[in-house]
Amino acid sequence: MAKSSWFMGRRAMLGAVGAIAAVAAAGAAQAQDDKTVYFLTWGGTVQQFLEKDGWNAKFTAATGYKVVLVPKATGPEIVATAIAQKDAPKVDVVQTDLLPFLSGNDQGIFIPIDAAQMPNVNKLIPAARFHPNGIMTYGDVFSIIYNTETFKKKGWAPPKGEWSELLRPEFKGQLVLPPANTTYGLYAMIILARVGGGDEKNIEPGMKALKALAPGVVEWPTTFARMGQFLEDGSASVGFYTSSTAKELGKRGIPVEGVIAKPIMFTGTAAGIMKNGPNPKGAHVFLNWWLSTEVQQARQAGFGNVVMNSEVKTNSIPAEDLAKMEKIDYDHVNKMRPEWIKFFEREIVQK
Repeated sequence: MAKSSWFMGRRAMLGAVGAIAAVAAAGAAQAQDDKTVYFLTWGGTVQQFLEKDGWNAKFTAATGYKVVLVPKATGPEIVATAIAQKDAPKVDVVQTDLLPFLSGNDQGIFIPIDAAQMPNVNKLIPAARFHPNGIMTYGDVFSIIYNTETFKKKGWAPPKGEWSELLRPEFKGQLVLPPANTTYGLYAMIILARVGGGDEKNIEPGMKALKALAPGVVEWPTTFARMGQFLEDGSASVGFYTSSTAKELGKRGIPVEGVIAKPIMFTGTAAGIMKNGPNPKGAHVFLNWWLSTEVQQARQAGFGNVVMNSEVKTNSIPAEDLAKMEKIDYDHVNKMRPEWIKFFEREIVQK
């Protein structure tokens, strides 16, 4: 009996020790997680910047935190992922195009930016503070991108910088355009609407232009990398994307140039902190670092981004000129987006 009591007591003691060890292990894991920030955004240049160029290691060295990239291909995918996690978020910081960011904000997935925890906010131009729940980290301007070698062979005049040039008849069968179910595709539709005398509130001219262009579109790629493949292998020679895209494709050895067409159209990249995210403190630390002069300068120099930090003086377009660019009614676009996508899928893709 005594032996049995001793055995049961020892087993209980060992169980208690095991439970304590488990709690300690969980605590250690939690402590480790407290130093990890999960960043939901694109792969592409962000992945290259953080992982290949080593800026994730620089972030760790500067702050003691580490960042884990959660990459998605498009802005709508990024926001859809964040919304799907609304009740149990697994990411801390979300960065995407301004349009889908605003649609996500309407779903209540972001918290107000606490500028007291992010002193680099004070270095940003006023336009960067577009909403209490979001920060514009950088942006880009849209461009007509063309294969210089193909143009020389065919004797075509390079684009002069007017959006109407997308409609040049010799480009039929040579175009790559983003689809309307992506943010850049929506911009393309709006731009073509303005070429035809409309705008986002009178989108019919844009729809008509896309329908006319569709037979001459080689593909509707959702990423710049995919578009670059067509421009590189010669199956297409003209694309619509951004000025930083043209720069990046050129760095990869693809013979392209980008022409910033008029009227200049700016697309912003926005970031916010997930409501009830696993690491709100780390999220502020990371976003503050992401807005720092050092990081913003590197993004501008390496990828041609138009950055929001006023201490960076090398923007291809001065930040103060952003206020003079074409304005878009984003609320209206987000409201009409489902209808426009349905038109694109019904009248263009399936034709």
